[in-house]
Order: sequence, then C-alpha cells, then structure tokens
Amino acid sequence: MNCLPSTKSPPSYCCATTSLIVLLDELIVEILSRLPVKTLMQFKCVCKSWKTLISHDPSFAKLHLRRSPRNTHLLLRSFRVPDWGNFDYSLISIPVSRLLESPSFMTHHRLYYHVKDITILNDPYYRLSNIDCCNIVGSYNGLICLSGASRNAAANYKDTWFRLWNPATNTLSEKFGYSTNLFRYTFGYDISNDGYKVVAFSSEQDEKVKVFCLTDNVWRDIPPFPVVPFGLCRSRFYCHPFASHGAYVSGTVNWLAIRNIKNMNEYEWNDISVNQFVIVSLVLATETFRQLLPPNGFVEIPPVEPSVTVLMDRLCFSHRFKGTHFVLWMMLEFGVQDSWIQFLKISFQDLQIDYGISDLLEYGSQLFLFPLYLSESDNTLIMASNQPSHAIIYNWRDKRVDQIKSLDNGSFLNHRITTFTSSTAGVINGRCKMYGGERLILKYPAIVVGVPVINTLIAKENDTTS
Repeated sequence: MNCLPSTKSPPSYCCATTSLIVLLDELIVEILSRLPVKTLMQFKCVCKSWKTLISHDPSFAKLHLRRSPRNTHLLLRSFRVPDWGNFDYSLISIPVSRLLESPSFMTHHRLYYHVKDITILNDPYYRLSNIDCCNIVGSYNGLICLSGASRNAAANYKDTWFRLWNPATNTLSEKFGYSTNLFRYTFGYDISNDGYKVVAFSSEQDEKVKVFCLTDNVWRDIPPFPVVPFGLCRSRFYCHPFASHGAYVSGTVNWLAIRNIKNMNEYEWNDISVNQFVIVSLVLATETFRQLLPPNGFVEIPPVEPSVTVLMDRLCFSHRFKGTHFVLWMMLEFGVQDSWIQFLKISFQDLQIDYGISDLLEYGSQLFLFPLYLSESDNTLIMASNQPSHAIIYNWRDKRVDQIKSLDNGSFLNHRITTFTSSTAGVINGRCKMYGGERLILKYPAIVVGVPVINTLIAKENDTTS
C-alpha cells in the first residue's frame, strides 16, 4: 500500500490500493475521527500521511476529542507488599460504566444494601506499575499529571518532579518541573494560551504560590493566596485528604478557605462562623485570584469541613447538614453567585450508613463523604468515604445504594483518586516528550495527539467478550 505523492497543495491523507480505490481526504478524516483509539493507533502503519494525521495534526486531535464518548473513569492508586520493606504502587483506570453495569463483579447482599467487591483488572495495558511517580496531581483531556519524589542528600527535603501519563496509549512523559516536596500541587489548563500548568502552594514557604507552564518549561512566582485554603493552615481539626488539592473548572483552580482567622497557625473549628467560608479561585490565564461565596443555603457549620469539587463540568459544594443529611450544591454558571442550586439532599438513612463517631474510620473519627462522579442520565452519585477502601454508589431515583470495596488494597481516598474522560487531545510541549506504547513522541504545544478514548476501547472489548 503506497501513499499518493504530495504536491504543493495541502498534504493528502488518501492512500492508493491495488484496486485503485481512492478516498477523499475529508471522508478519511471523517471516518478516522470516529474510531476507537486502539484501532486508530494501528492505522498509523497504513501510510505516512495517515501517521502524520493521527500523530501530529492538532485539528484532528481536537475533532476526535469532540466526538469521543464521555464515559468517565476513576483512577485508583493501589499497592501491595511483595516482600518486607518494599511497596509496589500501581495506578489503575476503572471505567464508571463497569462499576454501574458489569455483572462480572461479585455482589453480596448485606442487610439492606449491596456490596460490590471489586477485583481490579489485571490488564497491564490499563495499569501503571512499579513507577517512580505514584501520586495523582490532577487530570484534564485524558492526561493524568503524576508526581514523584526522591530524597535530596544535601538538604532536609525531597526533590519532586512530574510526569504526564496517557492511560489508553500507555505512554508516559519524561520528567519535568523539578521542585521540592515542601509544596503541594494541582494541575490545570490555561484556556487562553492552550497550555497546561502545574500550581505549587505551601504554608511552609510563607504561603508562597508558584506556577509551572509546560509551554515555556519555567516556574514563576505569583502573588500569594488572599485567603489560605483548608489543609494549608494548621488546626486541631483534621482536614480530609481532598481538602487542599484544588478543583479545576473553566480555566480556574478552586479551593475552600476560611477568611478572617486571627491566628492561621492554629484555630478551633467551633470558633468559625458560616460567613467566614470562601472559595478562592485562581484564574490560570492571568495567574490572579478571585473569591467566590458558597451557596446562600449553607447556613450551619457541619461536623466535618465541606468540600469543593467539579461534577458534570460544574463547580460543586457539598457538606453534611444537621448530622442527618448530605447536601450537594451546583453552580450552573461559573462565577455567578445566584446560579447556585441545591442539586441533591440525601438522608443518611437513605444512604444506609452509620454517620456516628467511630475509631474505625480513616482520617479522623467523623464520617465524611466526597463526591467523585455525578450523572443525571444515570441518576447516580459516586462518593468516596473514609471507610477503609470503600466508596458508595447512590441512585437517587430508585434510592438504591451499592457500596464498592477494593480487594486490591486500593484506597478511594489515599493520595487523591481522580476522575477523567479520555480523549484525543492533551498537552505536550516540545521539551516534554511521551514515551512508551508505540514510542510515540509528541512535539506540538498543547496537543497530545493519540490520547486515546479508553472508554470507547473498553466498551468495545466488553462487547466482544460478553
């Protein structure tokens, strides 16, 4: 099979066969943009023009992204101890559809609810194992930002670096953005510059905030937080592990914070009032901060701190209410205070969980819930809890509760689980190359061509095996 010779006109993606069948470029793009990524990767071998289209054409990558089904995945960190003193950390992608629908999971009836004991897929294609970066920083457009660290013998801290992982093509970038473990990190996308950024922040460094831009490969200092987020200020009240990560939406990273604290190094939870809560929002395009208010219906201090997250591409605010309910608010139009709506109010009785104080809970003795996934079409909410290795699936139409438990030592809270939807677009700077899988090297700023549609891929495989 030979490619047609190129001329001065734009490159042709048509290929000639022995039967002299020639397809129009537009038709080829139309067909290829609708294919599962695994098939798409195989078609790179057809001819050079197809390889160029699939691997290096930003417009094709964005078209494939728009047409990719948005089947969300949970990315779970698990670990095992193969021998004394050694830990084998792995990152596993779990499709939400598999959690909700697959009959292959064992279901046990216990009391009034179901428990799904999940055996993690042992397919190395969807697992990243024995790696030097096992902490999840964030995700966008199907790319996962990971961090790793090693001890600096000359200093009393660890050197930290980052990698980008494409779960579907099983490609991993080289290390970039070296820093120190004195900071915490989050990951986001600058819409105006079509580029990705890592944000570093720490109360140990005079509340310093830095931004690393992948397009110029440089850390820059920006103004400090106007209000210090949860998890960065010391208190006698334990903050859950999601408290300070930040939630990315609409070109901003958002944290929950408390303003007007006299002593930021130590404060009492009982001394805080509702009107002190604020959402600090970092605009990645301008690298400046703004402040948003929680919903007006938030009128009572809960026993554990509220959470800020992103569900259905909208900023959400959740909290316990009067010790009897879990409440989820959604901001329909980002930045507009009046657009907050109460999306769900669920009684703990419906969730069929014990919300009392217990020493068996992770991260403190009070139960807390953190939303991971929300779907109106499925009437489904998935939440992490501080019950060891547990998460909760709640269907508000049927008031059905499933508890899912990992049998592979996977924690739904440990070092931040993240949700992502795979696609054909992502970022990558010429200095940050992706290796692995087919040894694909990505050179175009703000485009990771070939970031797969892992959801489509798994769905196709399920169809063939069912």
